[in-house]
Amino acid sequence: MYIEEEKGGELETGKEEVVVGGVIEKADKLSVAGKVLCSSGSSGKNAIVVLDVRRVMVGVGARALFYPTLLYNVVRNKIQVEFRWWDWIDEFVLLGAVPFQSDVKRLKELGVSGVVTLNEPYETLVPTSLYEAHGIRHLVLPTRDYLFAPSLNNICQAVEFIHG
Repeated sequence: MYIEEEKGGELETGKEEVVVGGVIEKADKLSVAGKVLCSSGSSGKNAIVVLDVRRVMVGVGARALFYPTLLYNVVRNKIQVEFRWWDWIDEFVLLGAVPFQSDVKRLKELGVSGVVTLNEPYETLVPTSLYEAHGIRHLVLPTRDYLFAPSLNNICQAVEFIHG
C-alpha cells in the first residue's frame, strides 16, 4: 500500500473523479485498473490510498509458497550435484539463495565481508546481529518475489554497499 499526496492533477475513473492532493470530490472508495482507491483524511490532509490488488495477492501467494519452495530447494541441493546454493559471480561476489544461520560461519570462511538481503522480512533467516557477530556487514532491502524487482534506489544502495 502506498499513498499519493499533493501531486496535483486529477484521476479519471469513468463517471467518478478524484482530485489527487486536493479535496476528494465524488468518491470515498473506487476501483481502477486493478487498484482499490480509498480516500483518507489523516493528518488533516486529503490523500488517496492506493492498494494494488495484484501486489497484495502476489504477497499472499509468495508467503504461502516460501517454506514449501525452500524445502524443495534444500532437498534439490542435496540430490542434484549441479544445483548449487551459491555461485561465485567473480572473485568478489557470491550470489545465491537465502543463507541459513548455520551458513554464516562458512560465509566468513569464504571471505564474505558483507551480505545484501533482497527478501521479505519473513524470508530473512539470519538476523543482522549474527552476521555482525562474525564480522559481516548486512544490508536488508525488502523485496517481494515473483512479479516484482528491487527499486532502482535499492539497486543503487546495494551497489554502493558492495563497493564499500
